[in-house]
Amino acid sequence: MKDAHSGQPAGTNLMAIVAGIGLRASAESDEVLHLLDFCLAQTGLTRSDLTALATLDRKSSHPALVGAAVILDVPVLSVGEADIEISVPNPSARVRHHTGLVSVAEAAAMQFGSLLVQKQCSANVTCALAARQDMSLPSAFRAASTVSTSWAGP
Repeated sequence: MKDAHSGQPAGTNLMAIVAGIGLRASAESDEVLHLLDFCLAQTGLTRSDLTALATLDRKSSHPALVGAAVILDVPVLSVGEADIEISVPNPSARVRHHTGLVSVAEAAAMQFGSLLVQKQCSANVTCALAARQDMSLPSAFRAASTVSTSWAGP
């Protein structure tokens, strides 16, 4: 069966939408979800369009991020420091001070596609959205997409 809008088989994604997330220790899942919804709405997307959350590897087990991933039923993709140290549209002196990196949210998102939404900030969370048009995703994405987040609990 084909989707009437795209001509693609029904149920297949045309784009992989990845949210890059940066967060402080005090962040909570509700704040992650609220900022994510705000970013998605800027492009006319919804939670169901989201493919994964991505962040710096040392933040990937943060309870707020894991909790949001469980609610969204998407994997958390870890990005190593060597991969995240790239040029971004909005480098942050604060992030540089705390992590030694110029960016977390934008740089993590950019590992999986072109930016759709540049970083947006709340009190404890930063979010940026990226999209990849083709389905030939990086191997890290394919591997992480098979990992269940159900171990995180309710």
